[in-house]
Order: sequence, then C-alpha cells, then structure tokens
Amino acid sequence: MDISNIKLKLGLTEDSSEDNLLTVLLSDAANYLSVYLEGNEIPKQLEYIAEEVAIKRYRRIGAEGITTEKIDVLSTTYSTDDFSDYLGILDLYKKENIKSKSKRLRML
Repeated sequence: MDISNIKLKLGLTEDSSEDNLLTVLLSDAANYLSVYLEGNEIPKQLEYIAEEVAIKRYRRIGAEGITTEKIDVLSTTYSTDDFSDYLGILDLYKKENIKSKSKRLRML
C-alpha cells in the first residue's frame, strides 16, 4: 500500500508537502485493519478501507474530538469510529477467510 491513491482522491497529486502525514495516517489505518483481521496481512481487496479511513482522518485534522460542526447553514456530523462503515465487510471477510483463534478446539 502506498499513498498514491489517497493523494489522487484528495487532489494532491502535484503536492508532496502532506506525504509524511498521509503515510502516517495510512500506516495507522493499516495497523488497525491488521489487528482487526487477527494479525493477518491485509488482502488487496480490502486495502481501499485503509485508504478511505486515512482520507477521513486527513479531512478531520483540526476537528479531532468534535462530533458535530456547524458553520452558518452547513452542518457536518463526524463519526467517532472511522471503521464503522466497513465493519460489515470486515466481519464477512473474517467469517469467510479467517479461522478465529478463539474458536479452536483443544484436546487435553
């Protein structure tokens, strides 16, 4: 995974001033995904989730901790869990592809 897709989606293709920040945001999102997928490598088809979460976090810089922002007639509501939109997809992936460590049968 790299930040090129994120930069394209944000319109920052010619600007490299945010590269370090975008790299950190993408790394944080990828680490969360890896933990959620029980330490497994993030499959190619789920990489977009880390990218989208990094974009959400980038756009929210300066408004951390705010749940609702109202400017004149425009109101924006922020989710407190950046991955909430993707949990259904992640849970389905886990169910179909990952054998949970907590459901092992142990013989004593």
